[in-house]
Amino acid sequence: MAIIKKGILGGFKGKAGAVVGYRLMDQDIMRGVPEFRSSKPTKKEEANRWKFKTSQTWLQPLTEVLRVGFEGYKLNCHGFNGAKSFISCNAVHGVDPFYYVDPALACISHGKLYAGTGLKAEITAEKNVLFSWDKEGPFANNDRAIAVAYDINDHSAIYDIALAKRSTGMATLELAEYLPGAEVHMYLGFITEDRKERSISQYLGMFLIL
Repeated sequence: MAIIKKGILGGFKGKAGAVVGYRLMDQDIMRGVPEFRSSKPTKKEEANRWKFKTSQTWLQPLTEVLRVGFEGYKLNCHGFNGAKSFISCNAVHGVDPFYYVDPALACISHGKLYAGTGLKAEITAEKNVLFSWDKEGPFANNDRAIAVAYDINDHSAIYDIALAKRSTGMATLELAEYLPGAEVHMYLGFITEDRKERSISQYLGMFLIL
């Protein structure tokens, strides 16, 4: 049964015959009910499924970051799905079914905001990450840093989507959860205070926690 909330010309929610109605990104969507398929998937379909699974698994620990960092990346698409599309097209390598994500080609944010220069990361004696960047450039002083430390092997991430104002030129992210021997990949991007614009993030390398 479907429910029509705005009259006969409005969108509807639920199943009506062979179609299903729902609302996505402030739009009323209607699609057909999927049919049962008896034939086996093609090799290309199988490859796409493995790529989808690989990118989905890799991005899962970063869900909260990606919802913000990739918002608006694609029209009528949530941030996480936009990030998954970017990763699948740009960072997934290998052959079916042995796909993997190249962390150096991945991003945690994407947009036209000034990406900055001189972005660096280093591990301090206290096992924290000190991020730094040049304070000069065509940006607003209230832009915020988005920082991520991602342990791919442990499938866990430490992050902050508003770590510090860009005008400070540096910020510290605590890594107390990671034990010696952890291999942690670092990413840094920027976002405006109102979260309407963001930069494409930069990969700052892999660091071994001692």
